[in-house]
Amino acid sequence: MSRIKRGLRGVAVAGLLLVLFTGCDTFFDVENPASLLDEDLERPELLETLAATPEANISGDVSSLNTRSGLLAGEILHPSTQLENVDAMQGNRLASSSAVEGHWRGLSQSRWLADEVAVKLAAVGSYPEGLAKAYFFGGLSRILMADHYNVIVYDESDQPRGPIDVINDAISRFQQAASAANGVDANLQAAALGQVARGYRSLYFEEKHLRNNTDLGFFTQAESAARSALSTSSNYNQALQFGAPGGSNSMSFLGGPNGGVNRFDGSVYLFLPDPVTGNWDPRLPHSVGNVAEATEDMGSEFGLTAENLKFPKAESELPVSRAAEAMLIIAEARLLAGDLAEAVSYINQVRAAARVRVAGSGYAAGSSRGWPPSATTVSDLQDFASTDSDAIYAQLKHERQAEFWLELRRWQDVRYYEIVPARWLAPNVAAGMHLRWPPAPEEIAQNPNLTVAMTQSVYVSN
Repeated sequence: MSRIKRGLRGVAVAGLLLVLFTGCDTFFDVENPASLLDEDLERPELLETLAATPEANISGDVSSLNTRSGLLAGEILHPSTQLENVDAMQGNRLASSSAVEGHWRGLSQSRWLADEVAVKLAAVGSYPEGLAKAYFFGGLSRILMADHYNVIVYDESDQPRGPIDVINDAISRFQQAASAANGVDANLQAAALGQVARGYRSLYFEEKHLRNNTDLGFFTQAESAARSALSTSSNYNQALQFGAPGGSNSMSFLGGPNGGVNRFDGSVYLFLPDPVTGNWDPRLPHSVGNVAEATEDMGSEFGLTAENLKFPKAESELPVSRAAEAMLIIAEARLLAGDLAEAVSYINQVRAAARVRVAGSGYAAGSSRGWPPSATTVSDLQDFASTDSDAIYAQLKHERQAEFWLELRRWQDVRYYEIVPARWLAPNVAAGMHLRWPPAPEEIAQNPNLTVAMTQSVYVSN
């Protein structure tokens, strides 16, 4: 008789998490909810609840990490007096603050729970959609840990894993998710394939920067997975859902109508100029009425506060894998292969999709996107044209910045493209773009294979 057991990192008992994230009253008929037995899974309502826990558990962690990444990558600035937010506003990623440690614990818990749920659902063999989601969110927790931490361990006896190792592991999870979703959920299958593409793109840049390996074969694999994603669903979008009793989209509070956001990087202070027209790119919506005032550089002061309208509600969904990313991965792969015309074609597919999406109802069901002042209209997203590889790459980087603003991609891109955000402290700039965070202190203390020195720089296995 097998059961889901307590994890090793202060993870809440799985049964308790099920109670937290379910609205099913009959769950309380289980004799001991802290131990979920095999026979319990014969009850359909419990099986469905179990399948929902990985997404419910990771949503709040991703939301809070999105805020931290946005502060570090120069996407947002918030006049908070909390020490860790001040550190982040100033680009301080060298210190291990309580918030950074909290992100580690949250992602570790999410990875553990997703893996445990996947084991249980695979054993049951009757809920492929739930299994696909467990694999998907297990892969998501992995790739986010690889993005943000120097070295990763999965339990207190695990050998150290570098970001490259964990990205490979994430790719495997996403491939399992795509396989489980095949014929069951085309949107989820495409989203998983899109994350496989993201993983291979990440491997290209990580290998380039950490091992001086410029093997374009990683981008070939990324392009293949991206094309498979789009052929499965041309407009797929897998988004995290928020709302009681789960977490909230923190961008509604740190940057939305319940808070405020200040842009601070000179030319993109509340204003990201589209290289095609020079006009405000409408994919970065703010509630400011005076465009001239909004585009002034505020220097060292906090200056004008404006609300972002992309995530206007605490329950606004957060996309984690969508078709535009696959299109831009194909564009980047074609550009690196020297196929400039095809690269431009896929850039324009992204811009065309944005025109429809922004003018319509948002990313998915229901409105999830605001709109900037009337000075910039959606028609300003005109087609891009160029035969110059440098200009095409500059446009592609703009597309990624505008398209995925506040979607937990910019931190990765500033490292991969080696863009130093404004307000970074001198020690951070001197340390380079590729230093991440150490694990939580208790992880170092519990695991005999980790030393403090090992966790202070990016770990690259042999």
